[in-house]
Amino acid sequence: MAILLILIGVTISLISPVSSKGKARDNKRLSDISTLDRAINEYRLDYGRYPGLENFLYSSNYLPAGSPDLYSALSGWVPVDLSDYFSRYPTDPVNDATYHYEYFHNNVDYEVSTRLEQLLDKASEDGGNDPLKYELGTNLLLITL
Repeated sequence: MAILLILIGVTISLISPVSSKGKARDNKRLSDISTLDRAINEYRLDYGRYPGLENFLYSSNYLPAGSPDLYSALSGWVPVDLSDYFSRYPTDPVNDATYHYEYFHNNVDYEVSTRLEQLLDKASEDGGNDPLKYELGTNLLLITL
């Protein structure tokens, strides 16, 4: 019985930090997506259009040609100067093929999204078409699965 309790204790102590780190990354993602959403809306108010090319999917883990780095507010992973709205482009804490930020717009609507690790209830309740991604924007069906 004592060995079983020790194994359970060790297992819980190993699982809990992983879960906590995932939640912390998810909280950063939610904050970053909110910042990006605000910047996109302010840009639209200032210039009468959404930043970037229409019908093009931008991803925070891909650097477009001509951009100095992913984080540059002058021309980051969306090659548009958004330095009036933030000091650097937000990027996902992991920023790989699975976990990254996405942005897409057409001439009428836009969507930003991010895949979450632990806070999946936020993703499933946002009204978007992907239950694993947290989505914001005026049309949450633009970025397809």
